Amino acid sequence: MAARPVLGHRRRVKPSFASTSLRPWITLALCLAGCGSARTVAATRTATPPASQPSLLAPQHAATYRRFAIATDHPEASSAGAEILAAGGTAADAAAAAMLALGVASPASSGLGGGGFALYYRASDRSVTFLDFRESAPAAMTAGLIAPMVMGPPVTDGGAPPTSRAMGLTVGVPGEPRGIEELLRRFGTLGLARVVAPAVRLAEQGFTPSEHLAGLSQRFVGALRHDPLGSTWVPDGADGIRADVTLRNPALAQTLRSFGAHGAGIFYEGPLADDIVRTAGRIGGVLTADDLRRYRVTERAPLVGNRYGHRWVTAPPESAGGYTMLASLALLERWLPGGGAAPAEADVLHAMAESWRGPFLDRARYFGDPDYVSVPVEALLDPARVATRAALFDPARSRPSRDYDLPLPDRAAGPPAPVPPGTGTSHVCVVDAEGNIASVTTTINIPFGAGVSVAGFWLNDELDDFTIPPAPGSPAAQLPGSALNQAAPNRRPVSTMTPTIVFQGDDPVLVIGGSGGTRIVTSVEQAAWRAIVLRAPVGEAVAHPRIHQAAQPEGLSAEAATAEAVVAALRARGHQTDSLRYGAIVQAIRITRGADGVSLEAASDPRKGGRPAGR
Repeated sequence: MAARPVLGHRRRVKPSFASTSLRPWITLALCLAGCGSARTVAATRTATPPASQPSLLAPQHAATYRRFAIATDHPEASSAGAEILAAGGTAADAAAAAMLALGVASPASSGLGGGGFALYYRASDRSVTFLDFRESAPAAMTAGLIAPMVMGPPVTDGGAPPTSRAMGLTVGVPGEPRGIEELLRRFGTLGLARVVAPAVRLAEQGFTPSEHLAGLSQRFVGALRHDPLGSTWVPDGADGIRADVTLRNPALAQTLRSFGAHGAGIFYEGPLADDIVRTAGRIGGVLTADDLRRYRVTERAPLVGNRYGHRWVTAPPESAGGYTMLASLALLERWLPGGGAAPAEADVLHAMAESWRGPFLDRARYFGDPDYVSVPVEALLDPARVATRAALFDPARSRPSRDYDLPLPDRAAGPPAPVPPGTGTSHVCVVDAEGNIASVTTTINIPFGAGVSVAGFWLNDELDDFTIPPAPGSPAAQLPGSALNQAAPNRRPVSTMTPTIVFQGDDPVLVIGGSGGTRIVTSVEQAAWRAIVLRAPVGEAVAHPRIHQAAQPEGLSAEAATAEAVVAALRARGHQTDSLRYGAIVQAIRITRGADGVSLEAASDPRKGGRPAGR
């Protein structure tokens, strides 16, 4: 029988004194506030990219280490984290360094203007801590204010800036600076100034843009051209970032250096905070200085469930990712019990697709910010309810999602709301030499967030993760939204981020997480299932072709690398299949203990060109 989930305390984390001491920052920040010129970022032609750490960075997407390991979706971020680990830093120090480097080298996905979740295992006392530093809504935010709005990338209207006023309303209070500071306060040893150093160096010396960043710049070129930071990457006439340039970001280097010297308080009070408020307001946002001052990191009890003989520790609400994964795995335990010969691939994918239908409907119906609404996770994972849903499974035929919909009795909730697919985001997995583990997901939401930058970083558009009443006549208008995740003052929107650590007995054996909107949980689960149940090598589990099914709409998406015979078998069972360019981007590290010590098998997803690092 599955263990009851652990969901419990929450507390607001007060910022440290250092983070609120602003006097040394004021002079420097006044300079930053005026750095919004077209010279914010320099792009120069080069034939030789900046050097990485060849002794620590793997030459391919998977590698095995003995002392420490880090896996991220960008080689520069993995190198930054490995540098900190080699200097004696903890998993927290390395995760923070990697997050900051991602803000430099993968700025379309994450950065100081965003937020995220951190799941941390401390080996000395075997404790697991979950820190919620997700963006929150301004005090003036209401559901009526934010709707209706058009989702997706900003569009150009003549010569006017492409970022619409609706995009300004999606800017939430950034949480990453406070999140990094709190992670280091609790679990770091090197200090913030040392941790920011690799990202400062990367921003000053520059980096070669990845194919992923170059591709995103082509999709969002209209927005980039109208921003002081983005316009230096895509000058007039260019259709995106060139592959033969080195990108530098001196404004961000200065911001990072000030962050290291004075703490996170510079983002929440003072000239830089004022600049954030002005920039959001310029595109229609309602963010205020008081919203920034009041922001706090929240500690929550992780969600825990026993599945396949392992203890899965993952993200609690307001993430729905952890619940969706545990609910799905509870069904798969019955449908694909494991232990014998590996099942046929079509059988695996059929069962997985069916297992997600009900949990995604639960997410759309019952989830919201747990500080304001009661999320009935224990009732949703009740063994009797799981058994009822499991009995509906037909191994030969797909069922409509509505067949798996099991509304809870006596629970006031709206009908299932459409869940936005989402894009972007980054994930970091770290295991240090002492056995501490970090699984951290960070995001600014859609690529380049709200399409406006401040002091070298992009502001998020996270508030479009609220259930937004759709425009009349739009496809989403046929499904009214649930009130539990509607925009409201100070609330944090529901997420699908799924940072996870899997234990066997008392020992952690897998750290995993991903990026990519609603595809995060389905991709993380598929990779973890293959690593835990099939005992596939982690590199193979991460690279294996994946599918995605989110209940609404009914269709199943399969990556192009999925075997044609498998897709045909899924169609024969009634699945409406379409092509998926790629699922979420997954990072993972398997920890194996043997007579000769510990082995750390690290994998970065080849879909985004990431590489692990370690020693």
